[in-house]
Amino acid sequence: MAEYESRVSAVLAQEAPQANALGAMAWVRAKGLWTEPAPLGKQRSRDLSDERFIAAALAANAKAIVSYDNDLLALKKPFGIPTMRPATFLLWLGEQ
Repeated sequence: MAEYESRVSAVLAQEAPQANALGAMAWVRAKGLWTEPAPLGKQRSRDLSDERFIAAALAANAKAIVSYDNDLLALKKPFGIPTMRPATFLLWLGEQ
């Protein structure tokens, strides 16, 4: 979470200047869920270190995986869970 918080303000200012970065982080803190990763079986991502994010999203029944990681984003919808950049997520969230 600390890594995400350290980058989100600068990136959102660039990609979605209308977004409230502090409000977005407060929402993530309030809605985030710590979980034990689900087993995935075979490797899904090009980058083995990204498997933990997919496993956690699967275990938590996540509605989306939010990332800047190109290897995760390239998967599109692992296990039916859409991957998207934070600015896209905020727009998607507004449509829900």
